[in-house]
Amino acid sequence: MARKIFVSFLGTGKYESVSYKSWKGDSRASDTRFVQRAIIELYPKSQLDAIVILETEQSRDKHEQDLRDELKSIGVSIDDVDFELISADVSNLSMTWKWFELLQSKFENGDTLILDVTHGFRMVPIVFSAAVAYLKRVKNVQLEAVLYGAHDIEGKPIIDLKDFYTISDWTEGVGRLVDSADASFLRKTAENESGGSFAGLNNKELLDSIESLTSALRNVELQNIEQKARTSLELIENFRARTQSEMEKQVLSMVLERFRPLMSYPPLDGTYSLDYLKLQLRLIQMLADYKLYMQAFTAMNEWLGSLGVFLMKRGTDFRFTGRKEKTARKHADMFLAMLDVIVRQRKEFITNSDNEAKLKASLDGAYRLLLEKYSADEEIANLLDQSKNIRNGFNHGWTGTHRNGAPEDLGNIFANAMATLNKIVNKIEQDEIAAKD
Repeated sequence: MARKIFVSFLGTGKYESVSYKSWKGDSRASDTRFVQRAIIELYPKSQLDAIVILETEQSRDKHEQDLRDELKSIGVSIDDVDFELISADVSNLSMTWKWFELLQSKFENGDTLILDVTHGFRMVPIVFSAAVAYLKRVKNVQLEAVLYGAHDIEGKPIIDLKDFYTISDWTEGVGRLVDSADASFLRKTAENESGGSFAGLNNKELLDSIESLTSALRNVELQNIEQKARTSLELIENFRARTQSEMEKQVLSMVLERFRPLMSYPPLDGTYSLDYLKLQLRLIQMLADYKLYMQAFTAMNEWLGSLGVFLMKRGTDFRFTGRKEKTARKHADMFLAMLDVIVRQRKEFITNSDNEAKLKASLDGAYRLLLEKYSADEEIANLLDQSKNIRNGFNHGWTGTHRNGAPEDLGNIFANAMATLNKIVNKIEQDEIAAKD
């Protein structure tokens, strides 16, 4: 069963009696020389399952009995406190590792830690900072508060420094989101927040929206990604505008900056347009940035199919929604089959039915336009051949071309393929600009 454990260090200083103000509000503890007693008094006793006080021989001899007496006055018996002796000798690094091991040995999986750092001894704060990070990751220990009794500040507040101990989690969470489109760690970090500078990010609607966006990206939802990105980023923008926390603003700004390329201006309206093709290319590039090459090459193949539909219906409002979606899919598949003839070095694509013949006839103009105006045969052949080999290698795993590992020059292969796609789009865009002039 998960427990809530309070950990503190007993120093050797000359403590003055003060009344500490709670970190949770205006309530105050009774006058005391020891911040440990104030924290325990301000916590409902039933909430603390264990109390661990670390001390050296000097602090034990000087203050332990007085602290025991003060704790006893608020109902904490001798048996309720675990006093642990640590060496004051820090010249031997192995001693500091023993501090680390001692602290982590007090916790089981899923426990909650309240840490008092008021009287940090020599390197104890550094060692304990590392121990807290270890406990959080390895034993899933929840950090509830990191408290400092500011006895030399007017008002004698106890300050919660937890944000500085969790900033590394937020850094990693945002880093994973930005670098690999993985929202899971950011969500876990947010869901563990109940107070502090990041608490506002523990919002189900916000987290669901971010997760939906990253899932659409990783699953290559070409036709849904723009709307999902727009919905999610508008929600994130609203949260950023409302929050008063600068830390939350920074986290949300990083998410907005990374995923804005998945939006089109003006918004896509469902047509096979140049904006739709350009958005697909931004998605493909982002997949490669995340090293999701199987998805990237799959999306490239889909892009060529979309290109065929675009060239066929150029200048119309042909959409990929409703019943026309199946029609668009058939045309895209046919266009890819026609292009495959180039790879196989055949003279022409042979149809097997009247329906196939009609589909091919409707795409002949798009096929000629691509190869005569926007790209050379060898460029398309190389692009399709590389894409097919890469995707088949991933699809068949150890039995396929990747049985000895993916190609070392995968990044270069992608870059060359992407250059071909971008060149096609640039030429089409130049045509459209010239037509308007």
